[in-house]
Amino acid sequence: MKQTHEGLIESKNIINALANGTNPITGEKISEDSFLHDPRMIRPLFFLSQYLERTPTSPTKKKKPKKFTITPVEKNGIVLPSGKIGINVFAKAVNEVIDENKSKKLNGTVINRRLKALGILSEETTDKGNTSTITNDQSEGYGIEFVIRQYNSREYKQIVYNEVGKQLLLDNLERIMK
Repeated sequence: MKQTHEGLIESKNIINALANGTNPITGEKISEDSFLHDPRMIRPLFFLSQYLERTPTSPTKKKKPKKFTITPVEKNGIVLPSGKIGINVFAKAVNEVIDENKSKKLNGTVINRRLKALGILSEETTDKGNTSTITNDQSEGYGIEFVIRQYNSREYKQIVYNEVGKQLLLDNLERIMK
């Protein structure tokens, strides 16, 4: 018997048939003098049958890929909005074209972490002890800047990528994500 979800479904069907007094092979009623009509056999079969009914029969989820990969065809399919964009908008555009069965999805935090490791972005600690990603002297040359935004009457700095920055990310995506 297969050791997959098909095997579990088949086992459920066999146990259900036996618990209900039916030969699972022929579909005929089992004779009244069979040991399968003994309550000592019927009770465990029904218990097992009910237990198996609560057991999911869908296949287990495939493990998600652990690394980011992108094919040239996928990369050519990335469509970025015009104007300055934040890193999460970039990541979303990439995630729309990659095959999630073969590649880990991108997120802005991971990209920013890699850009910090390359010295393109930096990090500062706020008065409250939080860390914040910031631009540095290198950032502007790579097409990365910050703008002041507001959310719920609170001002914050957002790092954005102009056309040069977006092209830098696209051209070096594989290297950044190594």
